[in-house]
Amino acid sequence: MTTLIKNIILADGSGRSLQKADVLIRDEKIASVGNFSSYKADKIIFGNELYLCPGFIDLNSSSDRYLTLFSSPLCKDFLIQGVTSMLIGHCGFSLAPSFYGSLNHFWSWSKTNHINLNWKKVGEFLAVLEKQKKIGVNLATLVGHRVIREDIVKDPHEFRNLTANELRVFRFVLTQALKEGAFGMSTGLGYFPYQDTGYHELRALVDVVKQFGRIYTTHLKNEKHFILDAVKETIRLSQEMGMTTIISHLRPFLGFEKDFESSLKLIEEKTTQADVYFDVNPFDASAVPIDSLIPDSLKNSDRNLIIEKLKDEKVAKEAKKAFPRLKADETIILNAPGIESLNGKTLLEFAQNRDLKEGAALLALMEATRLRAVIFYKNLNPQEIEKSLLSSRSLISSNSPNFDDLPLPFKPERAYKSFPVFLKKASSLGMNIEKAVHKISGLPAKILNLEGRGFVSDNYFADLVLLDKDFDVKMTMVNGKIAVEEGNINPAFASGGRVLRHRKK
Repeated sequence: MTTLIKNIILADGSGRSLQKADVLIRDEKIASVGNFSSYKADKIIFGNELYLCPGFIDLNSSSDRYLTLFSSPLCKDFLIQGVTSMLIGHCGFSLAPSFYGSLNHFWSWSKTNHINLNWKKVGEFLAVLEKQKKIGVNLATLVGHRVIREDIVKDPHEFRNLTANELRVFRFVLTQALKEGAFGMSTGLGYFPYQDTGYHELRALVDVVKQFGRIYTTHLKNEKHFILDAVKETIRLSQEMGMTTIISHLRPFLGFEKDFESSLKLIEEKTTQADVYFDVNPFDASAVPIDSLIPDSLKNSDRNLIIEKLKDEKVAKEAKKAFPRLKADETIILNAPGIESLNGKTLLEFAQNRDLKEGAALLALMEATRLRAVIFYKNLNPQEIEKSLLSSRSLISSNSPNFDDLPLPFKPERAYKSFPVFLKKASSLGMNIEKAVHKISGLPAKILNLEGRGFVSDNYFADLVLLDKDFDVKMTMVNGKIAVEEGNINPAFASGGRVLRHRKK
């Protein structure tokens, strides 16, 4: 099967200047880039001087954590915005390895009882996904520090330093996961009680990742008051180990802009000493598990016990003081596993239905969902986000799962339009399209060492996006299959994604 895309303006992913060209595709790969005015292909697409780019690479997807990877494997929300590859397994959470065949780690985000977990190792997990042959985008995974650690320690409520033997076991498990194709390791140091993870432990594990030439990603220990200290530790680790590190969703929280600015400046100043990047989303809101909002003094307890404690008037008062300031009419219940009727409702609607004030409504939501809901609200400074988009060390991500079946009014925009919005904002801020496209294709492909992807070049996989002059997606092609045509999902060819394994040591 040959496909010819004619008369396009090519942004090839390298950052080089735009050029007029035709692109010839044979089966799953790009056969050649040039002038093919008289070539007779099986299918001809007239580009009409639209932009043709490599498929976009989402460096921080949470489709695994919300389990939409299984409920909506076509990932239509990603395809519709030009994403052809995504990286999962962030913030210490990954679907594999799983010693005991449990998805309890994902309880805060999803209903887990509908998934048949028939794998333990990373290789087995990837094989299961391959057999399904339903994935819409190419998929790569990290391995989560937290899921391995909790399986080794066996008690999720016990946090202590690992013994020498436990650390040896951890290094062995990590080694096997990397051999089976994982692209690196992630930590979720911002989640209680993982702020207390020792530097020695991190160094010992990152050492394994370094030996395999993979990446390390981290959810910072603190993203507000002590963000600069957390960034300094991350830079130190990257510098000492000599490896590429990505800070997950570096965010300018309202009220902490100066701390964010200092952190961003430090990352940019240290580029010659430490290869540290950060991913960012172009929107000014965050998805937050409600169990992360309770005071730390309550977190080291069983969920049922926490809920009982929150019924005490004194404890409830303490909890309310710890809650962030929310605009109830702008705070959306994004996901309430087991009570799906709440999905998409605002906190104001929830409160009014129960005749409650804002703080009491949040407590009631915690009780009703057994601390499992995820809320979505504006808590970031949009001007600082724009600055970070332009940084030479920023990478772009959705930081979202796909919500294919959630009605649009309730669906976070970043789930389905992060990349077009980034391109629009980058253009309005003075970044040329060549550089912007490089930031979401060639650069992440190079960082991840994605073989044959991220560029429009001979013998590369035909992961391609056709954009109009307003940066809206007109076509998305995954491995030579047109998954999005004229801006709409093409169901017959929307499952062309592949499972990706890191092949190099």
